Amino acid sequence: MRWRWTALTVYLMICIFDFMIVPMWFGFMRPDYHTFLEEVRMIEDTMIQLELMKKLTQHHSPYTLQMGGLFHLAFGALLTGSVFGQNTKD
Repeated sequence: MRWRWTALTVYLMICIFDFMIVPMWFGFMRPDYHTFLEEVRMIEDTMIQLELMKKLTQHHSPYTLQMGGLFHLAFGALLTGSVFGQNTKD
């Protein structure tokens, strides 16, 4: 029975990390717009400027939602199946 709580705790920690901690980190680590734009203007190559502007406006896409959210489907099936299996044994 302990593995259910362990699986639930691991799943919740992964979700908190992926949906709360990493997006906040992305926001906090974003450079200051004014100084960053001044540095971008000093570069002559437009392709490099474009790539730097992409870095400035980049958003976090959750890792667990990639590939159609298969990660959440798998953990949901695991946790749901364990609950249904627990009720039939009692």
